Amino acid sequence: MFTKKNILTSLIAIMAMMPNLCLPQTVTLFSHGIADTGKRQVSWYAKSYMKDDVVHHNERVTIHTPFTAFNYPDATNRFYRVNYNETSFGQGNEIGRLYKAYQKTNERFENCDMILYGLSRGAANLAIFAGTHQLNNVKAIILESPYFTMGDVIENMMNRKGLGWLSLSYGETLAEFIFKKYTRYGHSPATCIDGISKDIPIFIICSKEDHLVPASSSINLYKKLVANGHQHIYIFIADYGRHAAILKGPDGEKYEWIINAFYKKYNLPHCPSSAAKGCDLLDLCQPILD
Repeated sequence: MFTKKNILTSLIAIMAMMPNLCLPQTVTLFSHGIADTGKRQVSWYAKSYMKDDVVHHNERVTIHTPFTAFNYPDATNRFYRVNYNETSFGQGNEIGRLYKAYQKTNERFENCDMILYGLSRGAANLAIFAGTHQLNNVKAIILESPYFTMGDVIENMMNRKGLGWLSLSYGETLAEFIFKKYTRYGHSPATCIDGISKDIPIFIICSKEDHLVPASSSINLYKKLVANGHQHIYIFIADYGRHAAILKGPDGEKYEWIINAFYKKYNLPHCPSSAAKGCDLLDLCQPILD
């Protein structure tokens, strides 16, 4: 005789034997910037990390899932050891490495949901990747200090060096000479924006104090995504914070709160107390910019 209790017990037993029926695990794939490694940079955002066989803990946390990191072909622990022959800023060799990491993550965490999290060059590469690949299991993309085009970065550096009177083409030629696989005519977030799914929530973080990737370039990416019809796009423009150190800077606490509120809104793993502090701030992260 079938009873509600028997039916419920049978369903639980069936689900236990069929793990694919369980909710998918959420995993973060981290994409690193230039002159560093993925393993070192991802540790800045996680709850804890290992260094010299010692467990360290971060005061501010924006990754609350298992995470994986990989190295681009030019990865290094020392800036002067960067293999500039392999630096391409989003061209084939880098996006190919990112795609392999994405595939390996899917294989390692079978049936997983994924958050893509990137910093600087790694953030811009994620925008290119999302614009050139179908990413059905990606539930959110976090972009810290992404550039819209490498031309924005080159022009900013020229202006800071007092060379703004020169044509941008001179700076681009020099960049192509130094970074052997970079080309001004290749992929950039600007050229791939039409292919980015409007269903994927995207959060951009930038800082007015960033001397490498100007906030205006990240803001331009946000504006173009809005103009392209993206409704799940947000931006936090910090007043303070050096490049690759916004989370550690004076506005880092707001950064942490807002990202957790963003995760909560889209049913992703988060810190409830931080999310509660960031809810009102998140409402301000969809500004109408001219």
